[in-house]
Amino acid sequence: MICYVEKKLMNKTLVILAGLIVLVLGMTACGDKTPSEQAKATGEVVGDAAEAAGDAVSGAAKATGEAVGDAMQATGDFLTQSKEEDVKSARETLAEIEKNWQDLLTKAEPATDEAKAALKIAKDQMTETLDDAREKLVEAEDASADDWQQNVKPELNAALQKAQKLYKDAADKFSGK
Repeated sequence: MICYVEKKLMNKTLVILAGLIVLVLGMTACGDKTPSEQAKATGEVVGDAAEAAGDAVSGAAKATGEAVGDAMQATGDFLTQSKEEDVKSARETLAEIEKNWQDLLTKAEPATDEAKAALKIAKDQMTETLDDAREKLVEAEDASADDWQQNVKPELNAALQKAQKLYKDAADKFSGK
């Protein structure tokens, strides 16, 4: 985008430069004229140069505005696409954690009362963490791009990482590995 804007500005600068050259040539051509004719000719050349410069500045401003608008649109599109991809990935990760957790609970058979109590604590923590991750996924669907990047995405990632850690710790402790 910046290169596009720079090219547009360079083209407009060339137009302004050409206008100034016309001005200088007009002034040098006034050598054989009376002072009033010289003033009139100089005024016409200055007017023409000012008009060309105004057109160039106007065109450059328009080109800059369009380039900025295009860049903002592209950024918005990227953030939306990234959000959609991130949410899809988070859903898949959550589903995998839930499946692995259920498999672990099916296989885990703690023998002691202490181990059963520890498994109950792990179940409660995992239930809370998975519920939190599901809530963040629901929030993600309605979040603006800014809210997604600044709030929801970090919170969702934290919930998923916590769930993965709880699963790993429980698997290490209760699967007999």
